[in-house]
Amino acid sequence: MFPFPPLDCHAHIAPDVTAAQTRTLHGAQVFAMTRSLDEFDAAIENPQAGLLWGIGTHPGVPAALAQWSEQRFQDAVRRSILIGEVGLDRRGDATRQSEILATILRAAPPALISIHSTGRTKQVVDLVEKHPHPGVILHWFTGDRDDAVRASDAGCFFSINAAMSDEQMTALPLDRVLPETDFPSSRSRTQARTPGDTAALERTVSRLTRQDASDVRRGWYRNLGALSTRVGVRQRLPTELQELIDRAEAR
Repeated sequence: MFPFPPLDCHAHIAPDVTAAQTRTLHGAQVFAMTRSLDEFDAAIENPQAGLLWGIGTHPGVPAALAQWSEQRFQDAVRRSILIGEVGLDRRGDATRQSEILATILRAAPPALISIHSTGRTKQVVDLVEKHPHPGVILHWFTGDRDDAVRASDAGCFFSINAAMSDEQMTALPLDRVLPETDFPSSRSRTQARTPGDTAALERTVSRLTRQDASDVRRGWYRNLGALSTRVGVRQRLPTELQELIDRAEAR
């Protein structure tokens, strides 16, 4: 029996999710990313226990890039301390994507920022180095060890899932790692049946670190506590999540 519910720092949930549906997640604490500013505007009007909605402009979604507005972004960050999913993607115009991500990194107030880097990992690290922000979490990071070192030196955290290789996971500092499912993407590889289903990831990290799975999960809450404290948003996290972090740090 785990003393803490699952933690999922990057998943996608429909903005019209119901309370009955969120109850099926068994208390999981989920960072629910949106793909566009329109989606965020809809989601933030639907508060649900266990969900923290992110402000998204997905780089691989042309409609999301077309919606981008710095003014709308500034309005949104008054309503959430989570930004995501944003970043760069091999699909589409690298210049436009880079302009948007650079603006987000420069303009974002204290917040957690979940960054996508598929196919353009080195360019993402370049931008993070050029425009440092204390809340960066590199989602499903697939860079090589040199990229991981550069990102770590820039202060980044990393969210990992069970689709990643042992080599990719062990290249990342254990105290900078957070769990994710990226639900519903690649479910056959992540083995996540729902948002918050990090069981396969917990087994992998337990094997790699020789820790009990319950200790792995507690460590993730402690890492989130360290990050949210560094960024200055800990007291703005949902109350239940704050209490879970406090418990994790106290044990």
